Amino acid sequence: MALVAALLLWRFPAQLETITDRYALLLYGVGGVLAASFHRSRVLVALVGVAVVDVSTAAEPSAADALLPLGTMLLAMLGVLALLRDRGVTSRAGLVQVAIGVAVAAGGYVAFNEASIVGAFSVVQLLPPGLPAMPPLPRAAFVIGAVSLVAAVYGALRWRGPVERALVWAQLMLIVALLPALEPVQSGIMLMAGGLVLSLSVLEQSYSMAYRDELTGLPGRRALMHDLDIAGNTYTVAMVDVDHFKRFNDKHGHDVGDQVLRLVAARLEGGPGGGKAYRYGGEEFTLVYPGRVREDALPYADAVRASVEHATFSLRSWNRPRKKPDQPKPKKKRRTRKLSVTVSLGLADSSAKGVSPEAVLKRADEALYRAKKDGRNRVSV
Repeated sequence: MALVAALLLWRFPAQLETITDRYALLLYGVGGVLAASFHRSRVLVALVGVAVVDVSTAAEPSAADALLPLGTMLLAMLGVLALLRDRGVTSRAGLVQVAIGVAVAAGGYVAFNEASIVGAFSVVQLLPPGLPAMPPLPRAAFVIGAVSLVAAVYGALRWRGPVERALVWAQLMLIVALLPALEPVQSGIMLMAGGLVLSLSVLEQSYSMAYRDELTGLPGRRALMHDLDIAGNTYTVAMVDVDHFKRFNDKHGHDVGDQVLRLVAARLEGGPGGGKAYRYGGEEFTLVYPGRVREDALPYADAVRASVEHATFSLRSWNRPRKKPDQPKPKKKRRTRKLSVTVSLGLADSSAKGVSPEAVLKRADEALYRAKKDGRNRVSV
């Protein structure tokens, strides 16, 4: 979104200077407050770096020469941040991240105010001198930018979070801002676009945490209530509970219990009938069948129950090595232990006139109680 806005604003050069002068610091400040409030230490450090680069190079026309070295320093910082994890800003690790980021930004600002250092940066060689030139950026900026971008892409693929994706986009916008062909005002708008992407990633991350369960990847209870409010007049809700989960968890441990929850979530999510799965809380899940009354949804709910019942997984041995050895020991004939679980389901629909989502959920929960009372591993209506 920020990239599209930057490209649109590109065609209105008269407005660019007004936007960067009036709103740059406001954007970085609001983004920094959001990052600190939601414990996104990497975003706070990145925004401090972007603000230092933007403000220090926009002060006067001659200061624009410092954009390349300062921007390259910021590229390296973003690459390092992509390999770290967010910490609370007031925690020890978070304070260390923020302190190092501020020190690097301040040190860069002081160093690159010296004209001699700025001039020397453009001829720094980080590759063998025999290689051809790499326009349009000097070799130092090209190499550091490429390595940092690879680190950011790795972080985005490894953790797949909004902040990781924002760090990739911020680096791409920063690289564009460093191009010598750009006017200082155009570079400033690209820096603002990068700051906007970083700030929005905090909101996206917070939304994801509020509406999606981290363990199973399913939408959470808030998402369920929101979707029921807009589901229309006809839908069926199935409350799902893992049978004897506490006993299973106590016997095999919480790690195996988490594995069970993920297995059940996968079966529910891929079940027939168009039902959408949610993590309701603990070992409870919810299935919503839009446009179906209870009788229509019953065979699909029972198919989901049977799918969970027939699913098995191997119990990992406590002394099994995490990495496969180069020369494995002769295998002893031992029986692999398979585990399985069952679920009970209670169904209710919205067929009664004027019934609220809360009432439908309550009736489904009552039906679930009957299924468990009747022997578990069954569907009750």
